Amino acid sequence: MKRLASLTTTLLRDWFRNREAVFFALVFPLILLLIFSTVFAGGAAEFDLGVQNNDVNETGAPTPLSATFVDALERAEPLNVAHIDSDQDLSNADQIAEATGHQRVLVIPNGFADRVRAQSGRVRMAVIRDTITRTRGNLTDDQQTALDQLQANMTAQAGSGDSGSVEVTLLLTPDDDAAGAVESILDSVVGTFNDRSIGVEEPTTRIQTEERGAEGISAVGYFLPAFIVAMILINGVMTVPSAVASFKRDGTLKRLAATPLRKHEWILANVIQQSILAVGITGVMLVVAWAVFGVRVVPGPLSIALIVLGAIAFTALGMMIGGIIRDSGSAISLGGAIALPLMFISGIFWELDLMPTKLQQVAEFSPVTHYHRSLRQLLILDSTAGVAGTFGLLLGLAVIFFVGALFVTRWQEFD
Repeated sequence: MKRLASLTTTLLRDWFRNREAVFFALVFPLILLLIFSTVFAGGAAEFDLGVQNNDVNETGAPTPLSATFVDALERAEPLNVAHIDSDQDLSNADQIAEATGHQRVLVIPNGFADRVRAQSGRVRMAVIRDTITRTRGNLTDDQQTALDQLQANMTAQAGSGDSGSVEVTLLLTPDDDAAGAVESILDSVVGTFNDRSIGVEEPTTRIQTEERGAEGISAVGYFLPAFIVAMILINGVMTVPSAVASFKRDGTLKRLAATPLRKHEWILANVIQQSILAVGITGVMLVVAWAVFGVRVVPGPLSIALIVLGAIAFTALGMMIGGIIRDSGSAISLGGAIALPLMFISGIFWELDLMPTKLQQVAEFSPVTHYHRSLRQLLILDSTAGVAGTFGLLLGLAVIFFVGALFVTRWQEFD
């Protein structure tokens, strides 16, 4: 026991002297936590939209109907509307962003108000004609004759002027990823404007929103457990193999093997060291999250146990890699080839719902996915849903990797 405690203390001291290890295990996750939590905590997205209203009178003032339409756009909360002078000719502008300073521009054509009034009149006449057709069988001959005359007059009026819907043009840049979202918002605004233009003040169907269930977690609530897991994974799978390979190369392990220290004690000391670091660095990250973002998280016994178990499993995997690879650079490369894909596919940097369906299915086979998901349940959501399965998974991996590390670590056989 004294040998184990002494070796663990030495390993901890050596870790703090290694600037690269401290950076990747402590500073790097903190930087990621601050960046991602700040970027994704901005609330609802806003979309910039330039609007050019060409439907103006002789004095250059917008017509009342076109002004009403622009006002409806401005009241759509996701849109950040900027006005573009109607004197600017955009008909031949190949680079819309360079010409206007906006990625997307909505152009309201000249004659917009007249066309809207004419089209709304035709729509109302169509409704009246349909009503007349439906009620014709219940009318007297004189009433039918009068209605036929009225319908003929309405048809004559509807045939005059431009026909068809009024078209406003949305100019987009080819690389505008938000184009679909903006088009959906504009469809909603145009639909409401069309209803009002034909006198429909009250829609036949409304959407009533009711909030039920727990409130969604914040950005820092998502990324805090994710980057705790990333820290444990990087420390175990990248830092540990590099350190073991360095000890092997400079003869440290050969000298240790000549002492009464046993192989399992050497592996266990590294596991204990990383478990202590995992708990300590987690504490630092929780303090930073509280100081910067106001997130108060007090880890309970289950969350601490899950953090330690994950550290044991990934450190044992790192000991396996270090037992196989002799060169520290190659050990880091192999560890990175394991850790980085696991982080990207397991939802560390983004929610799984944003990934393609096939990748979401693959992510369910990653232990890292279940690890940070369960840690979030315990730390942020105060729930134990799915946690038991994660404990079983990590425990199984810890046993397998520890036995594997014992098998591949050569003791008293160094050249």
